[in-house]
Amino acid sequence: MKKITMTKKPELPFDVQESINQLRINLGFAGDSIKTIMITSSVPNEGKSFVSMSLWRNIASVGNRTVFIDADIRNSEIRNRYGFRSEDGLVGIEHFLSGKLGLNEVVYQTDVPNGFIIPVSTNVIDPTILLESDHFRSLVNACKENFDYVIIDTPPLNSVADALNITKYCDGSLLVVASNSTSRKLVNDTITSLKRTETPLLGIVLNRVDTSRKGSAYGYYYRYGAYGYGQYGQYGKKE
Repeated sequence: MKKITMTKKPELPFDVQESINQLRINLGFAGDSIKTIMITSSVPNEGKSFVSMSLWRNIASVGNRTVFIDADIRNSEIRNRYGFRSEDGLVGIEHFLSGKLGLNEVVYQTDVPNGFIIPVSTNVIDPTILLESDHFRSLVNACKENFDYVIIDTPPLNSVADALNITKYCDGSLLVVASNSTSRKLVNDTITSLKRTETPLLGIVLNRVDTSRKGSAYGYYYRYGAYGYGQYGQYGKKE
């Protein structure tokens, strides 16, 4: 199997790590059948990809073979953000979905014990056909058979509809919401869209809560720097 080295693996503050650990434990109470989890947000810059990668690392760290599927094919920044390096050259999910490569050629073992990843190597402006193809279905089914857990990072739901196409292949979804940023109406609209699918919404991760505020009732998630998505603007195109 090909290997990827992650040259940028930020050490999380203790309270952030504990929050991610608690998220993993809470997901365990959802039932043994919840193994393939989609993570999305309403809009860019809510910390969705950070939560996805952190949860993936946490699940793998306790001995579960866990694969991370980067399905944000339009505007993925994961490979740059975490410094992916492969001696074999980097190919990705878009090569498999277009029928150019087999599954074994796009799944990488990482330097995270029990952690595997299917990256995006080249952003695709309009991947809708790829995500709706039988190739994507076979990709997820193969991962379910070969790994204990599958974590799928998707684009923000109110930017494009890609995430709704992916939900049908998952056991459940998580919604990441940025505290004091995303409006209640927008969150409600996103929840309504997710509930129209057959995939249960497992819960909401409230991100970037300022736990230093006196009298704050939140203790769930730490404000982790400016770990942002950048501007989606014309989604999939570089500004």
